[in-house]
Amino acid sequence: MGVNGKATVDNPILVLEGIHVQFGGVTALHDEHLSVARGEIVGLLGHNGAGKSTLVNVATGAIRPQRGTMFVDGRCVEILRNPREVERFGVKVIHQEPALVESLSVADNICLGRPDEWRRPIAREQRARKALQLLDSTINVDRRISSLGFGERQVVDLARALSSDMKVLFLDEPTSALGQQETDHLHSLLRKLASQGKGIVYVSHGLRDVLAVCTRLVVLRGGRVALDVPAEVFNLAKLSEALAPGLVKAKQPSAKAKAEVVLEIKQGKQLLQFPRGEIVGLFGMAAGPQFNLAERLFGVGEPIEATLGGEQYAPSGPRNAIRRGVYYVSADRERDGLLGHMSALENLVLPWMEQHTWGGAYSRAKAAVVFNKAKLRLNITGGHMDGPISALSGGNRQKIVLGRWMFGDRPRVLLLCHPTQGVDVGARLDIAKALRELASDGVTVLVSSSEADEIELICDTAYTCFGDYWPRSEAIPDWAESLLQSLIEQATTNTEPRV
Repeated sequence: MGVNGKATVDNPILVLEGIHVQFGGVTALHDEHLSVARGEIVGLLGHNGAGKSTLVNVATGAIRPQRGTMFVDGRCVEILRNPREVERFGVKVIHQEPALVESLSVADNICLGRPDEWRRPIAREQRARKALQLLDSTINVDRRISSLGFGERQVVDLARALSSDMKVLFLDEPTSALGQQETDHLHSLLRKLASQGKGIVYVSHGLRDVLAVCTRLVVLRGGRVALDVPAEVFNLAKLSEALAPGLVKAKQPSAKAKAEVVLEIKQGKQLLQFPRGEIVGLFGMAAGPQFNLAERLFGVGEPIEATLGGEQYAPSGPRNAIRRGVYYVSADRERDGLLGHMSALENLVLPWMEQHTWGGAYSRAKAAVVFNKAKLRLNITGGHMDGPISALSGGNRQKIVLGRWMFGDRPRVLLLCHPTQGVDVGARLDIAKALRELASDGVTVLVSSSEADEIELICDTAYTCFGDYWPRSEAIPDWAESLLQSLIEQATTNTEPRV
């Protein structure tokens, strides 16, 4: 294995050779190669649009390439017709968005499409519980998928893949909705599967996660394999540079006007203050109170005791919050923020349709001005403004949701939950730079997150949100490295976190 070379692995369980994919006049993969050995965890990395999803879709039967050969466990397999046929050869995939039937139960989904004997109620429930136990999950197998949160759905999707024999497992952003302890457990499970001779391909933008669990790294750039190296030769800085050559960190002080506090929130015995033009982090464990606080500020859930611009602020609902200039972006943007039957343009200007309507007629030209501004400031690429939102990559769809609230109408306070989660290094920088420009224009930004790296990249200061103790830190770089582990220790020892 070497830099800029096609790796040759010993004892491969999966080989993709000479895979070439074109969409119209655009080449997505240039006769590329991927090998996965038994017992190996391969990290597949690259920017949005680099070819990762295309390569995964070829291997799992969702896309048929113009040419190429596939071997599974030494057997030459015709580039396959559909994902169900691929599964029969032991190749499984878990997508970033859980592929589940919302109207069915957890047990039904885990056993969906499995052998007939699993369809008997008792056998089905036993099989489902066994699969969930592998993940230390206590989700009730009788619950409907529609009642589960995003993280729980992801667990069910993983349990489904583990419920039958497999040889190769592809995981697309498997930790995007998991906390640190859940992520550590998943990594432990993947190592166990690898020790049993399974081959695993781990697609992720979480560079720390990749370095923590993968044994080999494959980096795609522009549909070509740019790097194929052992993971041990990289640290976080080197890997970031490999993904984005010439990377310059976007951490620059934003313009602050601390004399004017725009938003104040009473939190227990504390008074949280958010000045104009400042990006403030709200950091805590996954599913922690920082996310609930953002929802309450948007008028969702129990009332909040706050002031906005010196006046009492207690929104009766999202519409009321929007009228006061307080905008909110959920962590689950695909489910909460996008309408799949609408175009990219319509999705971006959705809350502002009235502003682009004159005499009862919708003005596409006015809406296009807003779209092009968001496109330029956030570096939205691919697709067309009038094309379906599904034509854009995940990172660009995320930028559409952010652009809706950043540029559709100037916010007073912008509430963001995990704004850079699940996107590549380049997209993270695009988002961070756009937020910093917005803050320099006087917008107050609150970033709710459970990722120390995200807080460190974006924020000027941060509150640590854990129980009733919310200390504030001004020294973000020093704080970020040790805080997450400190919070995990606090959760088990019931002591105050070190800040």
